[in-house]
Amino acid sequence: MGHRSIYFRNEKRTLKVVEQATRLRCRFPESHVELNKNISMIWVGSLHPSPLSEIYTVKISYKLRKRPQVNIIKPELAPRNRMPIPHLFPGKELCLFRYKYFEWDSSMSIADTILPWTSLWLLHYEIWHATGVWSGSKAEHPSDNRPKEPEQAIDVDKNDS
Repeated sequence: MGHRSIYFRNEKRTLKVVEQATRLRCRFPESHVELNKNISMIWVGSLHPSPLSEIYTVKISYKLRKRPQVNIIKPELAPRNRMPIPHLFPGKELCLFRYKYFEWDSSMSIADTILPWTSLWLLHYEIWHATGVWSGSKAEHPSDNRPKEPEQAIDVDKNDS
């Protein structure tokens, strides 16, 4: 017996840094990628989240098998009426997903996940800047390291009148 079928493995293949960089350059040919061997990279490119949005210069720093770090270079992110900007890590790094819940891993393409999430984050930022209401996820903030509590189910008895 002792034979294990490859069909039952649930292993994901880590994308190499050069694969991540190639996918980013294919999607954004005008962008700039700086590779450090196949260990890390820095990508700088432009995002235009909507026709009414500003054009943002975005920097993604990525080390193999680590969480991509995303910063907005231009225009500088600004608080609203002295209110801190929601969903930011220290150093004005965008909070795009919950890493501790494995919502992103190194088998996923940064071009297909992190960049669309960044564009969506920027839309939420623009709405927040205009209205004071963050329209994105309110589930958790970067400083909250506690596990998320499961949502309580609401029992609705359809026979009540």
